[in-house]
Amino acid sequence: MTVHPTTDAGERTRPARALAYPVSRFARLAGVEVHHEVHGDPPAPALLLSHHFYGSTRTWRHLTADLARDHLVAAFDRPGFGLTERPRHPWNGVAAPYRRATAARIGWELLDHLDVDEAVLVGSSAGGTNVLEMYAQRPDRVRALVLISPAITGDVGPPAPIRPLMRTGPLRAVGPRVVRRLTGRVDVARVSRGWFDSSRATAADAEPYQRMLQVDGWDRGLWEAVCAERPPDLRGVLRTIHVPTLVVAGDHDSVIAADLSRRTAAAIPDARFRLIERCGHTPQEERPGELVTAIRSFLGDLGDRADH
Repeated sequence: MTVHPTTDAGERTRPARALAYPVSRFARLAGVEVHHEVHGDPPAPALLLSHHFYGSTRTWRHLTADLARDHLVAAFDRPGFGLTERPRHPWNGVAAPYRRATAARIGWELLDHLDVDEAVLVGSSAGGTNVLEMYAQRPDRVRALVLISPAITGDVGPPAPIRPLMRTGPLRAVGPRVVRRLTGRVDVARVSRGWFDSSRATAADAEPYQRMLQVDGWDRGLWEAVCAERPPDLRGVLRTIHVPTLVVAGDHDSVIAADLSRRTAAAIPDARFRLIERCGHTPQEERPGELVTAIRSFLGDLGDRADH
């Protein structure tokens, strides 16, 4: 019988597939078993959704049904998050699974897996980093970009100079224990800390974050994700973007200030900027209706451009 480790809350961790949702799918992409969801039917125009740091496919759940009325909507968990596999060092032949370039490659391989040639890429916070990396890899396959409070420089990891040290054997051994201690209790109050109005959050909003902490190796994967490489600096990529782009921000974002997102939009040729009022860092959770309206309006204009 396999014995699984326990979380700090005393719960046994389990294989990701044992924690799958009814809509869950798994596919081996870039050498990693990747958890994802697909909504809608081809040949509808495709949207690929990439979650924020510590998020997952389920943190998009308020948007998918509405967007899937007119689009094929795919969302995936990047390595280190959600129900995607956490490879163990030395990775067993998988090349750098926790690096941003690998996450971008996974996004493209997922679209290949779904027989999608061109897609609108939608990314929130660190997911914005991810879709910008995807754009840099294959700009010819990007129909448009939607960047929700995108992380352009820096991330939530430790300072760049000490990250190589964190990848050494001794610290890799103790790292998961550090992660468990720092993570602590994940409840509604903690999950909604970045919201404008935390009283709107419910147990359903905390559930995806809590489920992630039940996956075998979640602590090891999170350690690897935060120390895998230097923080990103995508300012140079912004100037190269030549597809329609929408940048969205909450007016009370305490993680990436709305003014920073406004500057991001200004750096991208012809990008639009949309501010969502009374909203924090993750409008897909706190103000999904307003976010869907903004995205659908933007996508509708894309259709009008194609018609002309």
